[in-house]
Amino acid sequence: MIYALDCEFNGFGGELISLALAGELGELYLARPEAELNSLVLDPWVEDHVLPYLNVEGARPALLPLARFGRAIQSFLTEDAAPVIIADWPEDLMHLMQCLILAPGQMVRIPDLSLQLMQVSAYPTHVQDAVQHNALWDARALRQAVMSMSAG
Repeated sequence: MIYALDCEFNGFGGELISLALAGELGELYLARPEAELNSLVLDPWVEDHVLPYLNVEGARPALLPLARFGRAIQSFLTEDAAPVIIADWPEDLMHLMQCLILAPGQMVRIPDLSLQLMQVSAYPTHVQDAVQHNALWDARALRQAVMSMSAG
């Protein structure tokens, strides 16, 4: 199955704040709890354009410590024998991969995974009520854009 991936992070090269996967049969939306976010020196743009939209109507994240994101991703993908993850920005793939690492030489057990980086614009979108810079809404918009490309 194909999943669109979007992440929000603390500025260019910054720490992961939230991660979302939007697939045909389900969605995963994770965000770090307030206590973890408060320990970061936040980029002013992120404070103004990301944090206010972490938890919005139609996109309520599961709040988990960053160290538990990998296990949540593992659980989400466990029933899919060959997931394909599509992203439109390299850092999104980097953050996903970092979440899967548990410790030196240890990673979560996931199915064989394919990653694809596509140059596609998720916005403007036809996804009703989309909230830009919310990882789940952005993943939904990306999924819609990718599906529109393959249908046309």
